[in-house]
Amino acid sequence: MKVVLINTKQSGGGAAIAASRLHKALRQQGVDSTLVIAEGKGGENIELLSKNLLSKIRYKTAFICERVGIWISNRLSRKNLFAVSTALFGTDIANLKVVKEADIIHLHWLNQGMLSIKDIERLVATGKPIVITPHDMWYVTSICHHAGDCNRYTTECKECPKLQSPSKNDLSAKVWKKKATLYKSNVTFVAISSWISDRLKASALTSANAQEVICNVMDTDTFRPYSKKECRQRLGILPDEKVLAFGAAKLNDSIKGADMLFKAIEESGQKDKLLLLLFGTIKNDNEFLQRVPCRYIYVGEQISKEDLAQLYSAADMVVVPSHYESLSLVIAEAMACGTPAVSFNNAGQTMLIDHKENGYLAEYPSTTDFAQGINWILQNTNNKIQESAITKIDRLMSPQKVATQHIELYKRLLNRE
Repeated sequence: MKVVLINTKQSGGGAAIAASRLHKALRQQGVDSTLVIAEGKGGENIELLSKNLLSKIRYKTAFICERVGIWISNRLSRKNLFAVSTALFGTDIANLKVVKEADIIHLHWLNQGMLSIKDIERLVATGKPIVITPHDMWYVTSICHHAGDCNRYTTECKECPKLQSPSKNDLSAKVWKKKATLYKSNVTFVAISSWISDRLKASALTSANAQEVICNVMDTDTFRPYSKKECRQRLGILPDEKVLAFGAAKLNDSIKGADMLFKAIEESGQKDKLLLLLFGTIKNDNEFLQRVPCRYIYVGEQISKEDLAQLYSAADMVVVPSHYESLSLVIAEAMACGTPAVSFNNAGQTMLIDHKENGYLAEYPSTTDFAQGINWILQNTNNKIQESAITKIDRLMSPQKVATQHIELYKRLLNRE
């Protein structure tokens, strides 16, 4: 069985990590898997599209043209410039050797210049089984990656609230028409959480397609419990400090809810005892760290996965106050290290956290309840909670488990064909 996995990047961001881990897990189970990417270092059985100057220019041009198109359509406003994607520019890979030879074509996150809607159409038109794993809501909406409170995607996207001039014929309406017939009968969706599954069922674009729920792969060799005492000493954490870990690809991304976390820390009544471990980028916000209401250690964005696992192990809990999470890589990695999580009960994280068993699910968007969750973990941390967290991730996300689920799906699709 030959499988080709396609994702914009090889690393950086949850989708890239998920696709790379699935690629590795499939190969460990004997599947002839190739990962096709537009950006990355490449490697064994990894096809890098931007491997020479011309292809790099083509990829970057597609990326820039898409952003400029959004900027112009949005009345020259940068607001929500990266909250939406049109996929009107990309790279045709239908004639790529590994794609032509593949039995299964498995699409992941393809935005920002990787594939256009037309390029996806060409892949669907091959008639081969197409598997799509949404890592956000772009596949179920017209242009947005997270719809928020908007439910227009359940009927037809138009008058988009993420645009400066929403109308019945705005950018979202135009792209919707291009996506309306995109997902033919040979397209099957894999939801990484029940929350994504519900959105797939609700969308007028995807509700008619078959779907499965399969979580992402967790690297359980790296993300495992380490000595808390040694990890804390390495990070310079004081013996009596209560430690919260908070991280994201972009810490000041409004979706990640940092301001809600800071408010919850204030409301916890414990801020003088708390230490916040921060990891990830901070873009265009020089005052972000000044708003942290307790002592903090910011380790930056360049952190190895081994160091990240030790950071999780040093913490008493991981805190994820996001407004939306398709699943939450941070929660999964922390739980694999035996570290419980505090999050809201509003999205994909409910797939991972069992309330008051391996973490705490606060009522969204109550910062008061989130603060209670922080206090509850501090009062109830024990081996049972840690073991429950590890067991949950192993049951849902172990490499062998997830790879086997995908292989069974691929076989069923090939047999049906």
